[in-house]
Amino acid sequence: MPIVVEAGQVEPGGVLGMVPAFDGLRVEVTAPPGTDTAGVPGGGPVVGWVLVADEGAVGGTRVDPVFLAAGRAWTPDQFQAAHGQELGVVVGRAA
Repeated sequence: MPIVVEAGQVEPGGVLGMVPAFDGLRVEVTAPPGTDTAGVPGGGPVVGWVLVADEGAVGGTRVDPVFLAAGRAWTPDQFQAAHGQELGVVVGRAA
C-alpha cells in the first residue's frame, strides 16, 4: 500500500510516497573514468520506488529506486550524499 503525503508538507528532496518493486531489477553504481571507487559499495536489488519532491523536475516530482547495498536501503540521493555526488545509479534487469 503506498504511503501518500499531502502536497506542501515535504521539503525539496523529501519523499512523497513509496511503493514496493517487483522482482528482477537491480541497481548498478556508475562513476566517471578515474573516480576512486575503492570504498564505494556496489549496487544491489531494487526493493521499492519513491516519489521525491523535486522543483527542477516536470510536475515537481521524480521517481527514484530504493535499493539494497552494504546492508541497508538507499535512494540515489542518500547514496550520493554518503559516497560522492559524481556517482550515478542505473536500474537494469538482474542477471
